Formats: sequence, structure tokens, C-alpha cells
Amino acid sequence: MSYYFEVSGETVWDPSLRIGKWYLSFAEAAAELVQRPTGLTPSDDDTCTVNVQVFRQFVDGLLECYASTRHPVQHGLMRGVLLTSLVILERGGVVIAPKSEREASLLGEVEIFARSM
Repeated sequence: MSYYFEVSGETVWDPSLRIGKWYLSFAEAAAELVQRPTGLTPSDDDTCTVNVQVFRQFVDGLLECYASTRHPVQHGLMRGVLLTSLVILERGGVVIAPKSEREASLLGEVEIFARSM
């Protein structure tokens, strides 16, 4: 069984049901910490609509938080939700340009990470 993430009616990611729910949980927790809504709207039919404009602001907040520190534990904790979010955003038609060397390094991993999604 899959969990479909959709942008404008097009599926951008279809992980297993369990992985989809894990991601949603992590994203909601991260949204609280960066104080931005996710732009993700889950429904009862195992789909999640992604509002790209709101989701981009959420991902920007994650990137700013990630780039604001060198703390390895914070980076480790954020990495999964951030890379997954960047792939979803890119598949939704939005590519983010890095604002710093730290962001550029992380964004360089998106293509490789996307292969496993």
C-alpha cells in the first residue's frame, strides 16, 4: 500500500503507507520548530496534497535553520525530513538556489537522495 503526495493532481512521491506517515509526522514536528505551516494536507484516502507555495516557505525555513548552525546532531536530526522535502519540492517544479556553502553542500545531495524515493 502506498501513500501518495500530489502537487496539482500529479503524484510527486509514492512511498509505502508507513514511510508516508513517518514523513508527515516528522514534517509536522519540524514545522512547529521553524514556526511555519507545512503546506501538506493529508486526507483519509492515503493521499497528501502539497500546496507548493506554502511548502516552499516551510522548506526555506528548514534550510535557514539547517544553515544557521554547525551542530552535527541538529544536522543529523533534520537531514531526512529536509532532503525528502527538497525532493518533493523539486518534483513539484521548484528548484531552490543555495544561499550559502552549507546549503549548497546539502542541495548537492538531493539528486542522489531522490533516486531512493
